[in-house]
Amino acid sequence: MKFQTAIALCFTSGVSAFAPSLNTRIAPTTSTSLDLFGGKKEGGDSKGPMGGMMDQLAMFKKAQEIAKKKQELDKEIAAMDIIGKAADGKIKVTVQYVPAQLPTNPSPGYDAVAIDIDEDYLKEVSSADLSAALVEALRDGETSATKVVAEKYQTLDKELGAILGGMGGAPP
Repeated sequence: MKFQTAIALCFTSGVSAFAPSLNTRIAPTTSTSLDLFGGKKEGGDSKGPMGGMMDQLAMFKKAQEIAKKKQELDKEIAAMDIIGKAADGKIKVTVQYVPAQLPTNPSPGYDAVAIDIDEDYLKEVSSADLSAALVEALRDGETSATKVVAEKYQTLDKELGAILGGMGGAPP
């Protein structure tokens, strides 16, 4: 009889794993639940109801601007003719930059679009020396193109460093 009374008390008091308790307390709102997007900074100042989310939106917008500038730079560099030379300038190879074609080809490259060989040099040179000079001119053109690309991208690198520095990433 006592066991049945205990079970009856449990059912009437609302104890159940599936039913909500009548004595639920509402937890006070904490600052961590309001600062989901980094709204509260060290020192206690908050930047309004949206908190740090506006900072993130501004950084995202800046990243989009940098991506657009990169595309413009890629077009500018791709339009340039960069010349590699060998055999005292008697062999010239024109190299053009080929920007990365994401996602199919994530790496940029270089194409040799023209080769100019001095006719007098061509008559007197052996095939082995001509082959070595062509390879040297191609490498010189690719090295020159790599230097041009690096110089042009320095401005983007500085802007990207500023953004990453603001996010706690790489220092500018």
